[in-house]
Amino acid sequence: MERKQAIALGLIFILVLGLVISLAIFLNSQTPEPTITLTKIGQIDTGGSTADVKIVGDIAYVLDQNEPTPGGLVLVNVSDPSEPTVLSTFHDGGLPQRVDVLGDYVFVADAFEGLEIINATDPNEIGEIYQYDGSGEVYDVQIVGSIAYLADWNNGLVILNVSNPTSPQFLSDYPILGACHHLHVVDDLAYVIDHRSANTGVKVLNISDPTNPSLIGSYMPDDDIWNPFNHGNYLFSGNHEVDGGELLILDVTDPSNISQRGVFDPGGSIFAVHVEGTTAYVADYELGLLVVDVSDPENPIMIGRFYDGGGAVNLDVVGDLVYVADRSGGLEIIQISEKI
Repeated sequence: MERKQAIALGLIFILVLGLVISLAIFLNSQTPEPTITLTKIGQIDTGGSTADVKIVGDIAYVLDQNEPTPGGLVLVNVSDPSEPTVLSTFHDGGLPQRVDVLGDYVFVADAFEGLEIINATDPNEIGEIYQYDGSGEVYDVQIVGSIAYLADWNNGLVILNVSNPTSPQFLSDYPILGACHHLHVVDDLAYVIDHRSANTGVKVLNISDPTNPSLIGSYMPDDDIWNPFNHGNYLFSGNHEVDGGELLILDVTDPSNISQRGVFDPGGSIFAVHVEGTTAYVADYELGLLVVDVSDPENPIMIGRFYDGGGAVNLDVVGDLVYVADRSGGLEIIQISEKI
């Protein structure tokens, strides 16, 4: 009897082991091998705490929040990405947050100085030509055409006509209940972050008439939504909740009925994302640059990673190059290539 029981237990063990091995093989087959290689080809110190970067042509417009020189707005020549060089700097105090560019003019959202407009007609010698105070705390700026959209902490969304950068004209604002620290504008929609004491969310505004923005939808979860990026029917955002850190993927096909579609949680702290096609380029403060396949929003898969210290907080993507604002690591230039 004992022999039969032993045989039965043995058969059960073999069966279970077979199932475990089969399951492992199946799961492994569902996780593709990395298909890309990430290589750092250039790096430059911008002052000690690189916070944002925008690439236009051969110039990287970089923000550095460190007080020592250069700090502030730093223009970097990246015509040779392997040998970036500083062209000029501008800093008059404050705490610069985000940067955007319109022609020869640079727009800096500053948490202490409002919106600063810098003349960069000569990239080697730049200077401020206008300052819009607003509430004094502007955390984000995006230029679309001749319109500047500001995330003004206390005043919500502020819209300015900057066709004449020396004399911007106030068009409208849209106050929110909390505080406004990020936005992303695509076509006739503005995705505006409404930060409240208990939680944050996103408000979707129709800005087809910039003199009269109107609310068409909102999404207020328990998560702390951070730095949104809209691509197609999806809004990508970091989650800065205390126990968060992941990338949230929201379905905004119907802005009046936003829902969470997927989550990518690498175990770090995601600060920014830029999406091209079905690929998300993610700045993770703890893990560096992550490249994620989001072709299936419900099942995002990391296909590449680069990290050598610092603290990635923002990025811009041009072709096969990713420019990473990497805090103490300065501006890092990462080239993406097919894995051999």
